[in-house]
Amino acid sequence: MSNEELSQALKESLVVIDSSVLLDLYRVTPTARGEMIESLIAVKENIWIPHQVALEFHRNRIEAARDQVAFYDETCKSLETAQNQALQQLNEFANRSALDDTEKRALKVPLEDAFRIAIGRVKSHQGVFDLTIGRVLNNDPVLKALADLLDGRVGEPLSESDNERAHVEAARRKENKIPPGYKDRAKRTNPHGDYLWWEQTLVKAVEVSKPVLIVSNDEKEDWINKRLNFSLGAREELVEEAKKRTDAPLRIVNFATFLEAAKSGTKVSVSRETLSQAKNARRQSEQPPRRIIVSREIVAEFEEFIIGAIDSRGRELNDAIADRVKVAGDPDMESVVDAVISRHGDAIAMYRNWLTQLREAVEVAPSLKGDLALKIESRSLRHSLLKRVLDARQESEEDR
Repeated sequence: MSNEELSQALKESLVVIDSSVLLDLYRVTPTARGEMIESLIAVKENIWIPHQVALEFHRNRIEAARDQVAFYDETCKSLETAQNQALQQLNEFANRSALDDTEKRALKVPLEDAFRIAIGRVKSHQGVFDLTIGRVLNNDPVLKALADLLDGRVGEPLSESDNERAHVEAARRKENKIPPGYKDRAKRTNPHGDYLWWEQTLVKAVEVSKPVLIVSNDEKEDWINKRLNFSLGAREELVEEAKKRTDAPLRIVNFATFLEAAKSGTKVSVSRETLSQAKNARRQSEQPPRRIIVSREIVAEFEEFIIGAIDSRGRELNDAIADRVKVAGDPDMESVVDAVISRHGDAIAMYRNWLTQLREAVEVAPSLKGDLALKIESRSLRHSLLKRVLDARQESEEDR
């Protein structure tokens, strides 16, 4: 569709927003988030959210915010690791070439300056991002904005009998690779989620007698028809099913395309920077994380570390709670202790989530010459595990 055709479709269709779009609101700058929400408000009258989408949003919003917060720290740590490796190579070169201290410094200073500037700029950009885990837990601006936008626009769950039938149908489709949802067949949690919200959407479309326009950044092949890695629109099977059930057309567009149409068809302002951030989020969702090849020994050690961290943080949390009682009545001290309690609570929640993801990944991981090929979604968990792998390699090299 052209922007004009899509703008018209936004006025005539049941506009269904997927959780992939809602969660991306945690991964962008405040300015971009504001423009994205204003664009959704511009077509508010036609927006509707399946119950399953709302459920998945609430289940995953903390992790989405945590990934973005961790992203800046991980970038700085990666740059520092690259700097150390580069300096190590330069030191080896200088020693083998018998360079004096002046020549060594002439080699190292420009490199150190470049990394210092790059890391400093990354940290300065971190200040632009306004969300912390504490704020998301206690005063979430995304949740507040969506509560206003979606008030009365979230569907009901399927009845108990319909829900049971939907799970049976979802399992059948996965077995026979019938869209949507069969690409999630390896997921340990919520493997039938995509089909559930698809069924909820069709039920609603029949009720309101409108075409369906889905806005989603999920471009897996069980939703989108692709040729040579170009997205050509919704899978034919989904279009036919929607036509049969609702007697109306189905369209699926990504969030960046929606924003461009909203910009041309309404009075909202959408900057190039906001469109760029929306496209970057889409590309991230298109690229599944590569598997991490790791030994069973490292996995066991890492799991032991996580369990120990949970226990340690738990003791510190209990101590902080005891301190909270002691300072009751002193607002300044209460604020300080509350921050400590929140920090320990966030850490415990993160480590517990890591432990669950790690164990689920191990359970379904293929074995490669005795090692495990782990597929892990969380960026922060991936970074920490990769750091363990890197440390183990360096220790092995030193032993040699």
